[in-house]
Amino acid sequence: MKSSAFDPRSKLIGAFVGTLFLVMFTHWVPLAASLGALAVMVLLLHLGRSWIHFLTNLGFAVLTFFVIVSLAFDLLTGVVAGLRLLAIGTVFFLFFQTTSPERLSNALLKTGLPYPFTFVLSASMQFVPVLIRRARNIRDAQRARGIPIEGGPRTLFHLPALVGPLLVQAFKFADELAEAMEARGFGISGRRFRFEPRFRWVDWMVVGISLAVLTAGLAMKFFLP
Repeated sequence: MKSSAFDPRSKLIGAFVGTLFLVMFTHWVPLAASLGALAVMVLLLHLGRSWIHFLTNLGFAVLTFFVIVSLAFDLLTGVVAGLRLLAIGTVFFLFFQTTSPERLSNALLKTGLPYPFTFVLSASMQFVPVLIRRARNIRDAQRARGIPIEGGPRTLFHLPALVGPLLVQAFKFADELAEAMEARGFGISGRRFRFEPRFRWVDWMVVGISLAVLTAGLAMKFFLP
């Protein structure tokens, strides 16, 4: 995960403002231009390979969304919906790829959110990929045993061979995590952190530009003919 010079809170505000702008766009041209600009940012941050992997996982959802919207409305509306989903996904891909869970949790805690909420958020960011890797390992092990878990309708008959071991490992993982949290004094007041987030002038500049752009966009959307 790449580090960033910005505070996670300023980046989060920028990500939400970018998402609102993408939602306001109703034509495919600005959406395609926005996706192109985001792709340039991905390449500048050397995240191209991770982005392609992300798009591969997101592809089915985008295709499904495109087909549903196209059938419900028209083809152009489906294209706009697909581009919007790709662009919004890329916005948050960039955010999470440049923000470590620990820094995001500390920044949200500094904002005033309760510690259990920030812990659950950071834990999900860190441990969901771990469970995904374990699911892949279980799938490969079951394939080696001759159980066909290849996708498609036949997989439903062999789903317990994947879900059963995964649930056992997930419960075991949860017990280990609970013991570690108790040993480290989860919920104790007066907690201090290794990384203390601080808003600097660049963060205030990002927030100011984001709010100014959002205000201008809303004014153009609702007050101009």
